[in-house]
Amino acid sequence: MSTALATPGPRVDLGPTAAGGTSQSSQLMRTTARSLKSLMRTSDRAPQQHAVGVSSLRSNFAHIILQPPLLPAIESFICSVTASLKIKVGVLVTALIYVERLRKQLPKSATGSADTPYRIFLASLLLADKFWSDHSVQIKSLVAAAGAVFSKREIAAMERALLKLLRFNLYVSADEIRTHAQRLGMCIDEHTAAVCAP
Repeated sequence: MSTALATPGPRVDLGPTAAGGTSQSSQLMRTTARSLKSLMRTSDRAPQQHAVGVSSLRSNFAHIILQPPLLPAIESFICSVTASLKIKVGVLVTALIYVERLRKQLPKSATGSADTPYRIFLASLLLADKFWSDHSVQIKSLVAAAGAVFSKREIAAMERALLKLLRFNLYVSADEIRTHAQRLGMCIDEHTAAVCAP
């Protein structure tokens, strides 16, 4: 596995009116987090840094070495990114479908670092939004929404890696969106699913 890891119109917030109620919106966020966490085993080790590590320098220089920002809980991260970008419900469900397709491609022994679920979430969200939207989220907007935890270059690399792992199979129909949502115990009406239909 690589280490990098749509319709026009206004975006709608995943708030009470868009997702069919606050509880359904919260349920979708929790389900997304659960799917990402269960995708593969992750270690607690920090992601590899490109710069020289603190241990290789004298301790009195440690305060000037840039450390990667700490990642929030995955649930908070998902809520923050989707709210900031006003992601459509159908797009988020599509991203979950991509996560499930990825699960089928990965060996059961697949492992990742602590930030792997965050990377997969951003890449799947970006691909889902690009698939359904003529005016998709720009990578720089995704960087800002994610709190600048990952760079534009990293997110572009994640997107390419996921695209290859999915074998470029991005097609998702409105029926698949509704069916997948029902499997998750959510009710997405025909109109909400059709918002993403070509």
